[in-house]
Amino acid sequence: MSTGEPQGVLERLHRHLLQEKGTAYGLEGLACLFLYTQDAGLGGQVLGALLARDGRFDVRDGVVRLAPRRDPFETEEVERVPFAVVDFETNGMTPERAIEIGVACFEGGEEVEAFETLLDPGTPVAPFVQRLTGIASADLAGRPTFGAVWPEVAQKLRGRVLVAHNLAFDRRVLRQEIERVDRGEQLREPAFCTLRFARRLIPREEGRGLDALAERFGYEFSSRHRALDDARAAGRILYRLVDLARERVPITTWRELRDFVDGTPAESRP
Repeated sequence: MSTGEPQGVLERLHRHLLQEKGTAYGLEGLACLFLYTQDAGLGGQVLGALLARDGRFDVRDGVVRLAPRRDPFETEEVERVPFAVVDFETNGMTPERAIEIGVACFEGGEEVEAFETLLDPGTPVAPFVQRLTGIASADLAGRPTFGAVWPEVAQKLRGRVLVAHNLAFDRRVLRQEIERVDRGEQLREPAFCTLRFARRLIPREEGRGLDALAERFGYEFSSRHRALDDARAAGRILYRLVDLARERVPITTWRELRDFVDGTPAESRP
């Protein structure tokens, strides 16, 4: 049986379970896969001992799952929750690469810090992206790679709720870029989608896109389809959507807001 570095085994297993989105596996079967052993019983004991020391895993009755993540902001008032609103512009090609990142951090309805930079993706930029953003391939020459700015970006994201307008897109780009520079790094912060929030509140015909919401709430862009300005818009709109939601239901805490967006009735909360 070859265990390799225990931490490396756990990181590979953690990434596997994240990719499988909640699937449960037998401990002995995982041992055969990740410890490269044919002795399932002994391998299960060894792997079980490793997992018992790592809070990311839940091992019960010989079955391994990812431990549920506790949201550290559950009982916080919404106004006290720190948000990191992220927006990416990408090259519009395959492989998809980030060409600009903007992060606007909000607390109590106010922007408290921000970060933005163009990025050199090592690829050309599709013509339609150049027309949409005004960012040409020549503008990216000599700009930092995502790997060069990731430590600073990570510092902005840690300890904050990750927010984006169309979270599925921006989180996918972020994960892809992180994977290229640090395969052991994972996004563990809670996340929230302002587009999904808007869909819960606003009829389709009134528009839930960033432009429609900005017009609805009186936000004026300085440079639309640029990462930081779009992130700032999403952050401002988040608080206006909270006000709109409060006209329908009482929302004080972050959990109450999250449950409202998820459609969880108050009486079903434990």
